[in-house]
Amino acid sequence: MEQARIRYAEAYRVRHLEAQEAAWRHATRLTQYVSTVRTRVEDMPPGQARTDAEEWISWAAPTVERLDPLNTPPRLPDIPKPQADDLKPFLGHWSPYGPTY
Repeated sequence: MEQARIRYAEAYRVRHLEAQEAAWRHATRLTQYVSTVRTRVEDMPPGQARTDAEEWISWAAPTVERLDPLNTPPRLPDIPKPQADDLKPFLGHWSPYGPTY
């Protein structure tokens, strides 16, 4: 059971790492998009459309920054206590509910 808990924790960390990488890619794409919008807005003539677009950029830029996991120091996730069913994939032919007769 102890080995199953260790493997469960490692798998949980890997899923967390993969989620961080996906969030980073998402934030990177959004950052590029906001940057492109900003460049286009700079070429717009003064007026309500430009004012509205600049307001959108003022909202979007810090929002995207908060989404980027690289803006906070990385740390290992807290591993939730596994339930019996969580350990099943790591036990092979053994039951997480104990020996059966």
